[in-house]
Formats: sequence, C-alpha cells, structure tokens
Amino acid sequence: MRHNKITLLLCFLGISVLMVYLLMRIEDSERRKQAAIIPIDLPYDWVGMINKTPIPEPSGVTFHPSRKTIFIADDGGFIHEIRQEGTVVQKGELNGRDLEGITVDPTSGWLYAAVEEEEVILEINPQTLQIRREFKVNRLFEGKPLLIEGGMGIEAITFIPDTEHPEGGTFWIGNQSFSRKPNGEPSVVCEVVAPLRTSEATEAEAIIIRFFEMNLLDISGLTYDAQADSLLLISDTTNLLVELKRDGTILHRYLLPGDDQEGITLDGLGYMYIAQENGQVIKLADSRLR
Repeated sequence: MRHNKITLLLCFLGISVLMVYLLMRIEDSERRKQAAIIPIDLPYDWVGMINKTPIPEPSGVTFHPSRKTIFIADDGGFIHEIRQEGTVVQKGELNGRDLEGITVDPTSGWLYAAVEEEEVILEINPQTLQIRREFKVNRLFEGKPLLIEGGMGIEAITFIPDTEHPEGGTFWIGNQSFSRKPNGEPSVVCEVVAPLRTSEATEAEAIIIRFFEMNLLDISGLTYDAQADSLLLISDTTNLLVELKRDGTILHRYLLPGDDQEGITLDGLGYMYIAQENGQVIKLADSRLR
C-alpha cells in the first residue's frame, strides 16, 4: 500500500511539473506574439551625432569590419567614409547614381550599393570608391513582378555572408512602397543571389530566390545582426525598427528615436548607427536583449 502511495505521489509531482512547464511555454509564446505585434521603445543609451558636418540626404550606412570605418551613401550619388568618431576619411562620386542603400561583404571587403529605380547593385572598391561591377536585379520572381518598373524601387540592402554558399553569401533588399492596396506596389524584403564569385563579368544578372511581403510601409533601411542571426528593418514613415528571422518571422517591433531614418548598421561592438535624412548619423549603445 505504501508503495502505491509513493507511486501516486511521484505521478502527481510529475504531472504538476509538466503542467507548470507547459504553462510557462504558453506564457512565453504569448509574450513573443505580443512582442511581434506591439511596438516597444528601443532599449538604448544615447551616444550622439558622430558626423561633424551634415551629409546631404544620407540614404544608407554600413560599418566596414576590416577598415573599422563607416560608409554612408547619399541621394546625390556620393559615398562618404568616416571614422567612428566622425572624422572624414574620403568622399567619392558615383556619376550621380541615386544610391539608396549600402552594405559590405565582410569576407572580401567590397562595398555594394543599391541604385533606386534602376534596380542595380554596384560593386565598389572601398579604397578608391570606384565601381568595379554592376548586377542588375531581375524584377520577377517565378514570373511575378515584385520590383515594379516605374515604382519606388530598392530602398535598402544588406549582405549576409555564408562560407558554404558558392557566391559567399546573399543580399537582402527592401522594396519601398507606400500602398497596401491589393494591386499596389508590394512592400517586400527579398533574398537576392548575384554571381560575386562565379563570374568576372562587369555586368551580370542577380535573381530573387525568395521574398516576404511585409505588413508595413516605407522600408528605408536594412542590416544583418550577426550576433542574433536576424534582420533589422527600418520603416521610416512609422518610425519602427522591426527585427525578423530569415524565414520572415517577426520577433520584435521597436519605436525608433529621431525622424526620417534612412539607414541602419551595427558595428559588432554593441553600437548601432542610424542615418537620418536631415544629414545626421546618430550612434546608440544597443541594449536589446540577446
């Protein structure tokens, strides 16, 4: 009889522990769902504006890990390289191309800038700021037009390195849209492959291999958070920073400081840089939970 009581007690304890575990999982799942829906203030410590003089209409920003500098693209077709404390390293013009985003392949060190409306990715030498190659992004995905000709065009770009990928990694681009109408221009984030390693052609095609339609407008900035293996996306109109997995799952929505945010990058040292249309590049100590 005593043995049966002990067995029943152990079963009861086991069931209780299991129920507590399941309730904790449900609570955690609900908390994650709420975090993906309800925006919260971005946790950060203000460092300040780093560029000494305003940059006219900056449209993208990226941190170069080997040069330890920040590259900024502007709407007038200029690229600016500055140090982390803001001093200017160099400035170059890319023939007036409408640059709307900039990123870097950390393995090769090459810069890549997105040209709005042309839907072109430029490969740029970081030392000379000269264009080496161009990759025209095919506007279609499985026959469906995603990047509408005559539309707002690419507004954001980032590169995710992958040593096992034949091209060394893939690009992710954001298409700007101000419409949620069924037949309007889609607000999408697309993964794009360009022949970075398998071709030496000065002009080649890049193709969209998958995409996610977003339920927010005005995608203006995009970067890769290597530590979290997630994408950080800026929506300028709504002042939102959206963190999402590479499968499109939204993890968090954060309210951004400032206005007219056009680009975002991380330096891997705990700092976030945001380029604003008013010419400022602001630096924040990133305090998001890891």
